Amino acid sequence: MAIATKQRRRSAAVARGKNGSNPSDAVEFAAGSLETELAAIGKAVPAREWAKVPADYFANLDHYLHGAPKKR
Repeated sequence: MAIATKQRRRSAAVARGKNGSNPSDAVEFAAGSLETELAAIGKAVPAREWAKVPADYFANLDHYLHGAPKKR
């Protein structure tokens, strides 16, 4: 059994990532910015629309998204 003793260098393509993104170019977000954005979106939805969301939506997310059997 052979044991590698020397690390291979990563090519530029591999260093970029499989999807072509460059991790060093990632945008830094301020703490809480996602929460702030989601709260703003939630406030923009009228209460009558929120009332249409089933009470068991979170517990049965797979059912509502993919048609899986409901959990009891």
